[in-house]
Amino acid sequence: MLDSAAEPVLSLRDVEVSFPIRRGFFAKPGRLHAVNKVSLDVQRGEFISIVGESGCGKSTLAKTLLGLQPATAGTIRINGRDLADYSRKELAHQVQPIFQDPYSSLNPRKSVAANIALPLILSESLPASEIRDRVREIMQMVSLPQRFEHSYPGQMSGGQRQRVAIARALITRPRILVCDEPTSALDVSVQAQILNLLKDLSRRLNLTSIFISHDLSVVRHLTQRVAVMYLGRVVELGASEEIFNAPRHPYTQLLIRSILPPDPAHRLPPVAWDGGGPDPTNPPRGCHFNPRCRYATDLCRTELPPLAGGVACHAWHDPDAWRAAGGQIPQL
Repeated sequence: MLDSAAEPVLSLRDVEVSFPIRRGFFAKPGRLHAVNKVSLDVQRGEFISIVGESGCGKSTLAKTLLGLQPATAGTIRINGRDLADYSRKELAHQVQPIFQDPYSSLNPRKSVAANIALPLILSESLPASEIRDRVREIMQMVSLPQRFEHSYPGQMSGGQRQRVAIARALITRPRILVCDEPTSALDVSVQAQILNLLKDLSRRLNLTSIFISHDLSVVRHLTQRVAVMYLGRVVELGASEEIFNAPRHPYTQLLIRSILPPDPAHRLPPVAWDGGGPDPTNPPRGCHFNPRCRYATDLCRTELPPLAGGVACHAWHDPDAWRAAGGQIPQL
């Protein structure tokens, strides 16, 4: 059970990540705000998903949590300590990644055992016998038979390679796992196995897991909380069942309506996509979702709603005043 009164293992405050862009040879350089004032607290042992369309900033946020991409502004604290204060070796024992493509994330010239052991070798000075024992322990934990110890990634299936990647992430005994779409390159049946493994490991090891995905159908029964991102901002944040059963932000509702039904005989859900989002280098004034939102009013086109009460939508901040002004409450 999560202790909501305890200090969060991961705390983000107004985190921004932006990149310089050029619009023309003589034009003044602009900036692309990939992550825009994201604030989030994650408790020890919590499994949380960050979801959204491609280009919403979720993978950039994941790289920032791993220390691979510096934040432009804001603070990230792990166990009460600023991320920038950790050395690379110290950070390896706090947070580890599991990437999307297991083949490209593993060294094809190293054996499975060598791939798994590498983070431990780089971060600790341990006898070879202890490293070997740790590798075998982790392989057993992720259901990899010992016979694969001397195999190479190219000799394994996609699901087996992803188990190797998970074992490598766990070898330093980190507190946080950042999983960046770790099942999107796998077959559906293998996806289920890997997702169940991640859920089981998080529970058994009391890991804090951040799961990045564009597929809401994957995260519904996997994670405890869901953060929905749109154009670099979190627009809705809440318990998984609340998000799926009673989504409030029109963008979240749109994502949920796009989930394909599991029954092939079932009719495809009606989805009113408008052909794509706005230019992220020049986001709309006010609520960034307003050009795609059928509930948008003049207030939405002029004022950016804050994330308050778990949703960044004017319609829910004061529903009575919104209705009185002629606005409609978004419905799934």
